[in-house]
Amino acid sequence: MRRALIGLLRAAGVLLPFGWIYYQIDVEQLRQVLAMMPVWVLWPSLVLPLLPMALQGMRWWILLRTGNSRLSLWKTLEYHFAAAYYGLVLPGASAQEVVRGFMVSRSVDYPIVWGATWVSKIQGLLGWMIVGCFGLIQMDSAELVEIYDVESFMLGGALFLTIVLFASFSKKITRPFRLLLSPLLPQKAIAIISSIRDAVYLFRSQYWALIVSMLVTVCQQYVLVLGTCIVLFAISGQFIFWPITVILALIEIIIVVLPLTPGGIGIREGLMAWMFSYVGIGPEDASIYIILNYFGNASRLTGGISVAMGRIGRPLDQAGDK
Repeated sequence: MRRALIGLLRAAGVLLPFGWIYYQIDVEQLRQVLAMMPVWVLWPSLVLPLLPMALQGMRWWILLRTGNSRLSLWKTLEYHFAAAYYGLVLPGASAQEVVRGFMVSRSVDYPIVWGATWVSKIQGLLGWMIVGCFGLIQMDSAELVEIYDVESFMLGGALFLTIVLFASFSKKITRPFRLLLSPLLPQKAIAIISSIRDAVYLFRSQYWALIVSMLVTVCQQYVLVLGTCIVLFAISGQFIFWPITVILALIEIIIVVLPLTPGGIGIREGLMAWMFSYVGIGPEDASIYIILNYFGNASRLTGGISVAMGRIGRPLDQAGDK
């Protein structure tokens, strides 16, 4: 009964935002926007997502090298893109990360793999917080997003993520939680969690890896913002960088902190249509952007090339790889 109720709530979380977006659209206005939209917008929609994907894989490689310095960047990127390809059809918000982790476990000890995955996740959240707060600083009074308490949300989120980040690297802080969970979980699960905890703790001394991977994270997120701005400019004729920076940061933080639907589907699109309206992007423009955004997911099919060629399954640190 509980599982059925959760499934029903998730289905509602996916479908209701799309229904709300459809209700907001004026069909005639939508036709006019489509008629005026330049064909070249298809290129950034398809090509630009590849760069953030590559930067995300590079961040992961930087963290993984702390456990295996012989790791090949090229092979790591191949596995990363292949995991993104599998993530198109696998359910769950973290399906890509799970598949990617299992793929590389032949070359890197699994505690390092999952420790790097956790650190990468925290860096992604912290990066969006930095990008969003900097966007707020850069916006003038005419551009302020009319969302109540947005600054309080950013600062509160920054404080929360800072606490989580430091807690991840402290055995003293995490020990009470481990003792609390020990009676509730099988010993094998506790052993795995403890190993991952130890791996995360080891990252505490990897200053350069953490700094460089954090810089790559922020660069990746700014590329995502720039790509969004370019596509919205092609659709609406408006180039509004800093407000979009804040909006995307808020959306991504909400999706990760509140994983109500698999991959945030539905919730993300509803938030886009709602928040874009505060900066003059109408529901018709937002709906076209959402369609193009899904069209851009086709870039993840590039990972299928390595799968089709049988390159996935070989160790990442094999001699002779690029």
